Amino acid sequence: MDKKERFSRYKYLTGLSAWEIASYQDPSGVLVLNDGPSGLRKPTKNGFTEQNEVIRTVCMPTPSALAASFDKEACYRSGELIAKECLHHKTNVLLAPGINIKRYVMCGRNFEYFSEDPFLTGVLAGEYVNGLEDNRVGACVKHYACNSQEHGRTVNSSEVSLRALNEIYLRGFKYILKYSKPSSIMTSYNKVNGVYVNESEYLIQKKLRGEYGFEGLIMSDWCAVSDKGVTFRTGLNIEMPLSKMSYEYMDRGYGRTFDDEDLIKLDNEINRTVLKYRDLSPLDELDLDELHCRAVEVADKTVILAKNDNNYLPISTSDKVLVLGYFANHSRFVGGGSGWVNAYKETTFLDVLDAKGIDYDFLECYDEDKVSISLEELSGYRDKYGKVLLFLGQYQSDESEGADRSSINLRPQQIEVLRMVKEAFTSFATVLVSGSVVNVEEVYSNSTSMLITYLAGEGQSEAIFNNLYGYHNPSGRLPETWISSLSQNPINEEYARRDIYHTYYYDDIYVGYRYYDLNHEGFMLPFGYGLSYSNFSYSDFNYEIKEEKIIVSLNVTNESNISGEDVIEIYIGKSSSDIYRPVKELKAFKKIFVKAGATESVSVEVDIDDVKSYRDLTDSFELEDGEYQVYVALNTEKVIDMATVRLDGIKFEAQAKPIDLQKKQVPDKYTLDTPAGILFENDAFKKYVTEKGLPIDVTDFERRLFWIDSKALRVTICDGDINITFEQMEELVDYLNNHSEINRKINFDDVVKKYRPW
Repeated sequence: MDKKERFSRYKYLTGLSAWEIASYQDPSGVLVLNDGPSGLRKPTKNGFTEQNEVIRTVCMPTPSALAASFDKEACYRSGELIAKECLHHKTNVLLAPGINIKRYVMCGRNFEYFSEDPFLTGVLAGEYVNGLEDNRVGACVKHYACNSQEHGRTVNSSEVSLRALNEIYLRGFKYILKYSKPSSIMTSYNKVNGVYVNESEYLIQKKLRGEYGFEGLIMSDWCAVSDKGVTFRTGLNIEMPLSKMSYEYMDRGYGRTFDDEDLIKLDNEINRTVLKYRDLSPLDELDLDELHCRAVEVADKTVILAKNDNNYLPISTSDKVLVLGYFANHSRFVGGGSGWVNAYKETTFLDVLDAKGIDYDFLECYDEDKVSISLEELSGYRDKYGKVLLFLGQYQSDESEGADRSSINLRPQQIEVLRMVKEAFTSFATVLVSGSVVNVEEVYSNSTSMLITYLAGEGQSEAIFNNLYGYHNPSGRLPETWISSLSQNPINEEYARRDIYHTYYYDDIYVGYRYYDLNHEGFMLPFGYGLSYSNFSYSDFNYEIKEEKIIVSLNVTNESNISGEDVIEIYIGKSSSDIYRPVKELKAFKKIFVKAGATESVSVEVDIDDVKSYRDLTDSFELEDGEYQVYVALNTEKVIDMATVRLDGIKFEAQAKPIDLQKKQVPDKYTLDTPAGILFENDAFKKYVTEKGLPIDVTDFERRLFWIDSKALRVTICDGDINITFEQMEELVDYLNNHSEINRKINFDDVVKKYRPW
């Protein structure tokens, strides 16, 4: 094809705007893409930097809350309800869900992900996708792959063994494609083993297109493309958003890194998706009050009862209640960044008590900065109430996209109030609101009862009320292990180095409970943990292998006078193996409802294909021959029955421990992928800006833009932080390499310490 046609095609290999795409073959079939996952987040303008005004929509539970439901139907329902808003507001594709593995509790975006376990992630996220896709809205699964931290995400390389990569970090994507058919997948910012995902033949062609059979559209995260020509060859369909690269700049790799066939193939794949979703039939009528009610029903399923000594809960509506804590009158139910939603309703817990006619008194006690009550004042309320409720939690500033968390501890003001409440009252219940793991050791030990709610959307306050007062029996389970100290985590020391260029996955396959099963030290709430107001017993266990499935059956009896839901978790282990393995891994689960005093027969199926392990020799999953342990459990620490089954497979090559990851050198010159922090106090940069007359105010540069310190230089152009062209940035990089001392690591660390002392 001639240059004119190539340039015409380039237009459709990037966004038409920040939120629109089309194909070269069908330029009129424009698809609108907007953020999720907790509801539709649709800016009123199309510019990437113009996101201050966002339409008001119903805010659904975050994926962290949906995962806590352990409920496939609730996840489907969430996708279905969000699809209604998408259809009403003419959004063709929702940029959700995020399914990255929660490798480390400090990741600032963990509230937007499901779990530390790839099976739970893939199954529940698959139902969320089905809820969207069955209702004519495309889903975009993200971020493929190994986006396990926010720190340095546009320059960092996740260094990981092929076994851990395939068994943990890619497997969630494999599962989601097994159980659903999303329209698109979004690649992550980071590199994997030294190669940007957008440029990785292994990840894009061999795994995603080949082994997993994905036929949809592959787009980049916003501003995540480094080498445009290589992405054309590799198979990235669309760079998002509207590219800041000129067509001349894109064309430099033509004939060298990509050719006509690549461009045609990419557009054919784009057009296939456009044809499927372009004819959106708008939903004219939308009852937001009805959607809100349905959001409450989903949120009900996500609340976790962590402790309930002496049956302190549920509360009677006749009890006068003392409510304590900032989060009771400042509801926090959604995360920050691209996952934030401009909620239709922002109902606090006190609003719900007022609406229900509950007799209560309220003391705020603390806020982000101070404690506003004394022990003497608090003690004056002793013996005046039927029940006492203390609300604690994480603030919006504690966890958000773009930066990792600084601590897993609650603010000291909250701990001070907790200790006063413990001294002032004989018994009390704590409600903890957080999108991520928090150290709750002291909260747990001091509270009589304790509820945990992840960020459960705008229905959260009503769901808390329903679960506290017994209108809904708590049925949530922890989708990740809650620890009390970062020292309990195997990667804490490595992560604390804050290497901007490389993150070494020394934990290999031992992520979350896979590690804690072997190293149980200190206070911990285990994966899968959660209580109920009902009392369940279990009997008549049976195991059989039939049609490539392990079928586990049992009877569940509700011995209480309260109907409720229970979760049966099936784990598979292999104590005698030629390869290193976790003790056990989740391979099936089922949530069941049992009426008070009734018995239900339950059957749970494990797909033997899901029991297979990754084999390095063949770069594929295969079944190791031998005996396997099947655990029926309520969580990773509470096994209620175990049986041994024999599965016929092959003999694996012996491997007793993970391979050693080789340390990689820090780059010895500046590139477009160098962190922008090197510019802040760089005299060569300031001199170049002055000599070239670039539109950059260097006199106030550090104060205004310190938050971009860990972005790649190229990303500062895309994001609009620095208003120059890619060609000018390349000239700047060459200038820095010729006129500036090369010592980026020290320079960058100094910048971080100066401008981000926390």
